[in-house]
Amino acid sequence: MGWIGASVGGLLGGRRGSILGAIIGAVIGSWIENRVRAGAKPAGRGARRQASESELVVLGAIAAMMSKMAKADGLITSDEIQYCEKAFERLGLKGEKREYCIRVFRQAKDDSHTIYEYADSFADTHPSQSVRDIVYDILWDVACADGTVSPEELQILRFITVNLRVPSMQFVWQSTRRGVGGRRGGSGSRDESRRSSSYSAPGAPDPYEILGVSRSASDEEVRKAFREKAKALHPDMLRSQGLSEELMGKANEQMAMVNEAWSEIKRSRGMR
Repeated sequence: MGWIGASVGGLLGGRRGSILGAIIGAVIGSWIENRVRAGAKPAGRGARRQASESELVVLGAIAAMMSKMAKADGLITSDEIQYCEKAFERLGLKGEKREYCIRVFRQAKDDSHTIYEYADSFADTHPSQSVRDIVYDILWDVACADGTVSPEELQILRFITVNLRVPSMQFVWQSTRRGVGGRRGGSGSRDESRRSSSYSAPGAPDPYEILGVSRSASDEEVRKAFREKAKALHPDMLRSQGLSEELMGKANEQMAMVNEAWSEIKRSRGMR
């Protein structure tokens, strides 16, 4: 059955009773049922690998939260659905991966759960801090895609750090990095007055906060924190935790920020 496997669908359906597991299980169950009815044959020897359960969880969480983000300032219109379909393609998701995300997106847009509930469910089932950081970064990409961030989206991005279990300072870093408060190119179809935000972010990210250590930490403690971050963001580690190849670019961005923080601290301390 190609990228989606029946065994995976069975595993996810009741994963810890989570709402994320339920929606993913429902989507995959429907997908497989339709394939069977259509007379699809099982994947052959040369077929693409099946998705791991972790990969389905990561992509499903992104799709479900994107759906709720699109609905943050009103009903999801057909234009917004088309926009999100294109967003999956811009993330590099094609074929069955893109179709899977679209199905989750459409199912999530009509359910009664909030984006915070989906974030909680994802954090409960996914222990990797690095992957959760990357997912939070992607939510910012979605909010900023048309050049502005609505007050409703900004509120979500501020408070969802708690549910995703990411450092609250990431809200400040992202706001600073993306220049929230003014347009940065692009144009959207929504009313401009609703889409703009007057939030003004404070200074640039603190390199010590990026590495997760205090300014009073010893040189060895800082070095250890950098190595741990680098290990957590290694492609092999992230693949084993369910990050799709298509999303590795986001991991590279995170690693670049960690390297920059490490270099800045080394310069300021005269370390080698």
